[in-house]
Formats: sequence, C-alpha cells, structure tokens
Amino acid sequence: MIRTKLISFRGDRSQEEMAQLYGVTQQAWSHWEQGTRTPPYLTMKRIAEDIGSSIDDIFFADINNKSV
Repeated sequence: MIRTKLISFRGDRSQEEMAQLYGVTQQAWSHWEQGTRTPPYLTMKRIAEDIGSSIDDIFFADINNKSV
C-alpha cells in the first residue's frame, strides 16, 4: 500500500528530488517505496499532509504488519 501511494505521489519527480524535499537520503526514500522501512512519525505526518490524506490511510497496514 505505501509503495503505490509514495510512487504515485512522487509522480515525475526522482527519488533524489523527493529525498531532498523531505531531508533524507535517496536510499531512505527508496526503502520507503520498497516497503522495507517506514519513515519516522513526523515524516509520515508531513507526507500524509502533502498527499492530502491521513497517516492511517497511507501507513496503517505497513505499521501494523511490522513485528515489534
């Protein structure tokens, strides 16, 4: 779920451009798109606001499927 939302949100921009926009490395953005890592809470909040959605709509399934 997060993968498709982030890729759709990125649009024609590169992962590097998105990483710069959110103050992370291109590798971090790539991991988020691949679903291998989840952004920190404040970054999730900002992404959700920028997409115009809630954190739950974007990240809920990914967060709840992670083992603690």
